[in-house]
Amino acid sequence: ARTLAADALATQGVVATPAAAVPLLIRADARFSCTMCGSCCGGHNVGPVSPAEMAALEPHRARLEAETGSAKGLFLEMPGSPPGGGALCQASGGSCVFLMENRQCRIHAELGAELKPRPCRIFPYEFIATPRGLAVTIQRECRAFIDARHGRPLLQDVDGPGGIREIAALAGRLPAVRSVIRFGTGRVLTWDEYAALEERLHAIVDEPAQADDASGTLVALAGALLETRDGGPAHTTARTPEGHADVDPLGALVAELGGIVETITDAMRQMRETVPAPTDELLVRADGLDHIVDALVTLQPDFRRVVGRLERAEQRSLFRDHWHHALMSKELLLADTVEAGLGRLVFQWLLAKALAIHRAREAKRRHLVDQEIMDGLCLVTFLFRHEAFLKGLLPHVDAAVTRVFCEHLPLLIERAAEVPDRDTRVELVKF
Repeated sequence: ARTLAADALATQGVVATPAAAVPLLIRADARFSCTMCGSCCGGHNVGPVSPAEMAALEPHRARLEAETGSAKGLFLEMPGSPPGGGALCQASGGSCVFLMENRQCRIHAELGAELKPRPCRIFPYEFIATPRGLAVTIQRECRAFIDARHGRPLLQDVDGPGGIREIAALAGRLPAVRSVIRFGTGRVLTWDEYAALEERLHAIVDEPAQADDASGTLVALAGALLETRDGGPAHTTARTPEGHADVDPLGALVAELGGIVETITDAMRQMRETVPAPTDELLVRADGLDHIVDALVTLQPDFRRVVGRLERAEQRSLFRDHWHHALMSKELLLADTVEAGLGRLVFQWLLAKALAIHRAREAKRRHLVDQEIMDGLCLVTFLFRHEAFLKGLLPHVDAAVTRVFCEHLPLLIERAAEVPDRDTRVELVKF
């Protein structure tokens, strides 16, 4: 108990320490250089923009409105937002009105980076306070991450103007890891124990023997986590449900997989139904919900392809970098138990690949291109961070996600060819 209390106090100390002095935890192989793709300025509403930031731009408002050609103004005050809560940048054609044709930010290009809204200056960096220091990682909502991850080592961009410490200072009060880290068995981990587990998982991701086998890596990650939990070699087969000795273990897993898909699909469709229809005054874009449904309905029928080998070296290295950053961002700790955290991450990856398969099929193409997988990751990781999904929906499926995508994942992947496609319709392509 004293160690857990010391961990909590150490984390609070990191949160309270100025960014200029806090220890930074950065993987030596972590790299990023912005490619100026402009994608971070679209697909969502940019903001919030604070009253102070809008006031700083006020002397330039007339010129910015003329140059953007925006008939709707520059900022949108959301109804019901708390006083001083900030506004959003107006969007046009799905992108921020300040995005220019050359994919640069007009504010940044003409007035300087210091006048950009704070979220724009921070993205895509992510900072998480831990007992040992501030973990630094890159969000995979950057659509150009597939190229940007080959850029400069993060360790070379720590200090100086525009450096990581300066960006961390902009972030304000930082999120922190949970104070109690537990397995589903009730065992509680100290931070040192959790950090050792995380390092073991990083090592598995880098294991040369797994380089060409993403699914083998997923199985090894689950095995290592369960071995840590149970204090011995993990069981690699699904247990038959009690009182159902005649039930095929795979059948029970597939039924649970179907239940997860159905629950989330229903929730996505219900959310879609709440989106107001377009009017002359308002256009609400919710295409992301449709794409997630596409991924969900693709997951089981194409399960063998979803867990199959990645075709290109660039896709396999993207898989590795995605997992390193996911672990560094402490996503294992977003769920109530570590097993559920790993199950969510496995589910994320498989859902992203299912979406890539769906998009390739829409283009009448069999093979997957690298950007399709990256786009799938962007959409899925964004969803898994959304407050309504993260706290409102995922906890209701965590028990099933733990069993399907962590505890019994080896069996599901080993027998992927037997996961049934229940669609028996005759399929014809006319156009």
